Amino acid sequence: MTDLAATLAELARLRSGSEPIVSLYLDIRWNDEQQRERARGFFRERARSILGHYAAGAPGKPALARTLERGQALVEQLTAQTFEADRAGLALFACEGRGLWRPLFFARTFVDELCADGIPHLAQLARLADEERPAIVVVPSLEGADLFEVRLGEVDAEASVRGPVPRSEAEKLNAGAGQPRREYEREAKNERREEAWSRKARQAAAAEVTALFDRTEGARLVLVGTAQMTAAFARELPDRVQAAIVARVPRPPELGSSNGFRRAAIRALAQEVCRGALDGGERDVEAVVGEALRGGLGVVGPEDVVLAVNEGRVYALVVEEDFERHGYQCDNCGTLGSNVESAEICPFCAGDLRAVQNLREALVARTLSAGGRVAVVPRSSKLHSYRGVAAFLRQSAPTGLRGASPPWPTAPGASQS
Repeated sequence: MTDLAATLAELARLRSGSEPIVSLYLDIRWNDEQQRERARGFFRERARSILGHYAAGAPGKPALARTLERGQALVEQLTAQTFEADRAGLALFACEGRGLWRPLFFARTFVDELCADGIPHLAQLARLADEERPAIVVVPSLEGADLFEVRLGEVDAEASVRGPVPRSEAEKLNAGAGQPRREYEREAKNERREEAWSRKARQAAAAEVTALFDRTEGARLVLVGTAQMTAAFARELPDRVQAAIVARVPRPPELGSSNGFRRAAIRALAQEVCRGALDGGERDVEAVVGEALRGGLGVVGPEDVVLAVNEGRVYALVVEEDFERHGYQCDNCGTLGSNVESAEICPFCAGDLRAVQNLREALVARTLSAGGRVAVVPRSSKLHSYRGVAAFLRQSAPTGLRGASPPWPTAPGASQS
């Protein structure tokens, strides 16, 4: 199973030399030959366009051409369905000069994209990591619980946890003295004993769930079973774990099937529930804009966000999926700028500047390389008023000032047309 957080952090630190880094995202869930030919044609056309931007004899062009040829061969193999036929999405990062060839396959599709840049394009992969956070599916029972850990649409691990077992039936049940009219008393005692053993089993399973939750960053919990069973199990969990429960759902009949069908049912259940728990990024947008407007640890607008990224203060970047903007980067100190037309030399070190064609990807890479989180969200009227980008901060600005740029245009609540 791919450790996506570590992979993102590693890729975000990569920078190219004379040969750019190729980033490919491809939907590989094909149902017919027409779709497969469309994928092959997409790669050929984009590769031809990329190479067309380089003059004959340009440094790095021959190596780039070989990298693209290798990518074309991979696409041909995938469209022939010679391997990874059960996967839905491919993310490839490649650069011959750096010895980089990293194909990653996932159970979720991507929007087709092929580009060559000085940095890997990681926005789609970061969005996958943010939206497909791990899910712990718990199926409690009287004897304990079955646990399933779902990562990136796959069942990564499963376990069956059972509590202590009575050494004998007499330890669990009280046969009684056989005296008349004592049947109800014996039944009540037996029910209390059975409940005590069931609670011990729930507590043992809850301890395992808590340990798994604590070592799984960002995990969400799904409880499966009757309302009575899931409520009893939830009461045994600490408050921090209870807060991560996103759904309690009835037990699907497929859980009693063979292992393959059971895993498929767990995957489908986790995907359906966790996708439903998402709010399309609205919660992130509301929170970061509110934080910025009250002068808290948040900023909105390209200028303030770029400044915070340069100072290493960004904890989480929130950016619209269609955010498009050019910028600049200093060749000497690496400073980013949000407006390529605004300066001829670096305002910090007077170094030479070069254009950054995709400011979104530059911000994503800087945030990830600094250990931050990235949330790529659908276009939002509230965030779009601030030109589509915002950030939560680790700390206020070194000057002690903090807050937000005004909306664009300057009228409150105005949207970019």
